[in-house]
Amino acid sequence: MSGQVDIAIIGAGAAGIAAARRAQDYGLSFALLEARDRIGGRCHTDTTSLGLTWDRGAHWLHSAAVNPLTRAADALGHPYLKHESFIDRTLHLGSHLAAEAEKADYQRAIDAAFDAVDALGAKGLDVPVAQAHDRGSRWYRLIEHLHEAISAFPPERISALDLYRYYDSGENWPLIRGYGALVEALGAHLPVSLETPVTAVDWSGQGVMLETQKGTVKAKAVIVTVSTNVLTRGLIRFAPVLPQGLQAALEGVPTGVANKVAIKFSRDVFGLPDTSYASFMDERDLKRHALSFQVRPFGQELAIAYLGGRFAEEMEREGEAAMIDMAKSALADMFGSSILGSVEKAAATGWGMDPYALGAYSSALPACAEDRLTLAEPVGDRIFLAGEAVHPSWFSTVQGAFLSGRDATERACLAIGHRA
Repeated sequence: MSGQVDIAIIGAGAAGIAAARRAQDYGLSFALLEARDRIGGRCHTDTTSLGLTWDRGAHWLHSAAVNPLTRAADALGHPYLKHESFIDRTLHLGSHLAAEAEKADYQRAIDAAFDAVDALGAKGLDVPVAQAHDRGSRWYRLIEHLHEAISAFPPERISALDLYRYYDSGENWPLIRGYGALVEALGAHLPVSLETPVTAVDWSGQGVMLETQKGTVKAKAVIVTVSTNVLTRGLIRFAPVLPQGLQAALEGVPTGVANKVAIKFSRDVFGLPDTSYASFMDERDLKRHALSFQVRPFGQELAIAYLGGRFAEEMEREGEAAMIDMAKSALADMFGSSILGSVEKAAATGWGMDPYALGAYSSALPACAEDRLTLAEPVGDRIFLAGEAVHPSWFSTVQGAFLSGRDATERACLAIGHRA
């Protein structure tokens, strides 16, 4: 594969698809290069491993009422479930189901914990979110788990200022057919070169030259949508090397680990309404990590465990079987060991070891909140980064990635002197 185009786009996830769609709108020639054998990147709806539909990656339309992808879902006929919040959930404490008073106390603690983080951020303090919390709190393990699920890092590695800047309208609506399916539909009619990893980008002369296993692509500019971890680990070589300030910013906004374990049952073993949410914190064993579950999503006999941060990284290293056993153990404690007799299949994700992602989504480290702004700056008017890590207020989301990809094409269009 060889040729010359206006813009080359590395990665056909949400950001790359948005970049390519905008390039089409502007009449630009482009090459969309994807290392995987599918489009979607970290948005991937799995319909084969369990014979049911579940998202291995992104799942919710966050800030749904103002999320541009909600309108896209409407236009493409991808339904979603409107509900108030997924924080309201069944809470099990190991020895017993939490009473209403305990659930209310837990909710107050969660609200106070995140209010304390916001207070630090509002003061412009780029410090660890851990400084906002009392580790001696009864509910700290659940607070820690929520941080890890939201940011993919433990509290001591999350910038309070960065988290404060995240915009959340409070509307988080799950897509019934899957977020991966929606992103795939958005890119369905785009020309894309699959199984075409880019190994090197030469920007030493005019324009850029991209090396792939299928040949060289020449372009006036390149939009790079891979994760920050892929870039910091040198999986794409740049000649000359990227500016030192940009390299430091990539290190300051790493991609953390968040995974799921999906367990299929032969019947309803939970007795809960469709698309319920349950949390688990074993007060009998303080070393045991807290977990949260989506239970019976859209009426499917399925439970999906969510884990993030250090715990997700450790479990991923132990392997899929260990992850499944861990989730089964928690469900057995919550709903009785007899439910395990109805387990049919199970699967787990492994985003931290995925060679084309090396993580799930980004979080700025303490003292590094401003680095997201650096990531958005073009390099030599030829290299433009895009992806969830680049968006200043919707990082870690699909809409953030999508908007950053669209914006990157607009900036590239100006840089190469193309009139839209």
